[in-house]
Amino acid sequence: MPASRAQRAATAERRGKAVAMRLAGLDYQTIADRLGYADRAAAHKDITRALESNVAEMHRNADVLRQEELDRLNRLQAGLWPTAAAGDPKAVTAVLGIIDRRCKLLGLDAPVRHEVVTLDAIDNAIQELAAELGRDQVGEAASAPAPA
Repeated sequence: MPASRAQRAATAERRGKAVAMRLAGLDYQTIADRLGYADRAAAHKDITRALESNVAEMHRNADVLRQEELDRLNRLQAGLWPTAAAGDPKAVTAVLGIIDRRCKLLGLDAPVRHEVVTLDAIDNAIQELAAELGRDQVGEAASAPAPA
């Protein structure tokens, strides 16, 4: 049978106290003793559930806020679009700024690639080139005409 509203409220209150105690630096055993958990593992499990629930709620809230911002950007762009399409430089700049902001908000910009060259890689390339030069010099010597 599902927990009653009073039981859920009591659980939420205890979890809140447990999280606050943990954030204050108390260990799980002390939290368990003070709040009536069966043992430290039960306190740990309850605190973990509370924190996971908070993280999930934050993600849901972030998704809602992200969508609200996208809606605002869409309205702004729609309002500026006719003027920008007609060639007004200020409107074009504003629309490009909105598009850039939308790309950042949605993570659409491709990451910038950076090539890292280490000293080992440079040394290996030098050795390969030296070996190649050595092979070429041996080949040239073999194909050279014999001295008369």
